Amino acid sequence: MEGLSDASIAAGEGPLPSRTAPDPGIGGPAAEGASGAARRRRQKLGVVLPLSNEQGTAARLIDEVLEQLDAHDQLFCVFDHSCVDATLEIARSKAAADRRLVVVWAPENRCVVDAYFRGYREALDSGCDWILEMDGGFSHAPQQIPQFVAAMEQGYDFAAGSRFIGPGKIVDGRASRTAISRGGTALANWLLGTRMHDMCSGFECFSRRAMAFVVARGVHSRAHFFQTEIRFMLRDWRWIEVPIQYRAPSGRVPLRAITEAFSNLWRLRRTRHQPASPG
Repeated sequence: MEGLSDASIAAGEGPLPSRTAPDPGIGGPAAEGASGAARRRRQKLGVVLPLSNEQGTAARLIDEVLEQLDAHDQLFCVFDHSCVDATLEIARSKAAADRRLVVVWAPENRCVVDAYFRGYREALDSGCDWILEMDGGFSHAPQQIPQFVAAMEQGYDFAAGSRFIGPGKIVDGRASRTAISRGGTALANWLLGTRMHDMCSGFECFSRRAMAFVVARGVHSRAHFFQTEIRFMLRDWRWIEVPIQYRAPSGRVPLRAITEAFSNLWRLRRTRHQPASPG
């Protein structure tokens, strides 16, 4: 597992715990003592992955995510009535063969935000110490999961995927998609007083207490702006940005989503001076 270099990350200024976890890339039987015991078990990771109508990629995606997980980790695939193809059946078949995979049926969902929050709650209820969210359809690469684990092992509460630092980028996306994301980030940082390089991305990992804080507060957005709400919500926590490569499923952003983003941005601006302390 690769560590994070200073050149490829950006971090918040909050104090880190005095105890630092060992580098996950260092160890082996000699480092664990003469007994040759196995590498110390790390914290339990839960991956939240909403899926819908992705029967062409679901099986391979699930397999590749599971390849990145330890035996005690879990993958939560969240489904609702928006899924009308065979993706749900594929996931259930995979779950029957691997106990780490949990298929969550959530018919109460009304939007993608509901799907993510249902997954968050499932991961909390299952005792996960770290909770990582990612998109389906290979928008996010499972092979980048170790970067988030490495960040969390450094003691951060929030590791935020960023397409605009280090090797991070938007792959196969129109120039307009990049412009909207960069412009949205600049506007959010200006209005909200935040200072991340990417305020509009998903693919992020939370400590258990940070995730509980987010779930308890909730979000107003019913579209993908909820990611910006979460980043604003955790602005005073111990955070770090991790470079990711995002494969855009579509070159365009719906006008309704942009309109909702502006509305929520102005609402958040009125609360920017309220503390967002981890407590």
